[in-house]
Amino acid sequence: MNLDLVPLGWIHSLACLVALAAGPVGFMTRKGSPRHVLIGRAYMVSMIVLNLTALGVYRLGIFFFPHWLAILTLVLIAAGWGSARLIRRHVAWRYVHLSSMIASYYLLIGGGVNEVYLRVDAARDLLNAAGPQLLGQTHAVVMLVFLVLLLGWNGWEAAKMIRRRLRRAAPYPAGASSR
Repeated sequence: MNLDLVPLGWIHSLACLVALAAGPVGFMTRKGSPRHVLIGRAYMVSMIVLNLTALGVYRLGIFFFPHWLAILTLVLIAAGWGSARLIRRHVAWRYVHLSSMIASYYLLIGGGVNEVYLRVDAARDLLNAAGPQLLGQTHAVVMLVFLVLLLGWNGWEAAKMIRRRLRRAAPYPAGASSR
């Protein structure tokens, strides 16, 4: 395993580990609860730190594609935070928040896939033996999983909202007849 990192790389890596741990916990906690807000803030701060430090990491000595993904992730984190502040004003912000957070976590995992193939000797040997299509296939599987999560969670939230609205619009209490 190659962990030859400069101090900025270590800060970046530690922030990645915090975000990797906080992301799923935030997704699984009851939305709006104090724990969800606390975990969400930890995720947001760690994502800001890791993406700002990513802008200072130059393995090839140039600003290239991963740096643009870091900027995109910062935009997603800003949209997710801003929409969380606006959820109570309009229900649509819930979907912006959820989609932004899932997309930001997808970009985190995508970067992790690249780092595993770059730094773990066994994975690098496997990639060298199988060819570069293995990296593309791995990313395709990760993308498919996150698309299912994105559509599934947004669909679940939409279904809950529709059920609540139908219950409020029902002219009679459940089980009561119209006679």
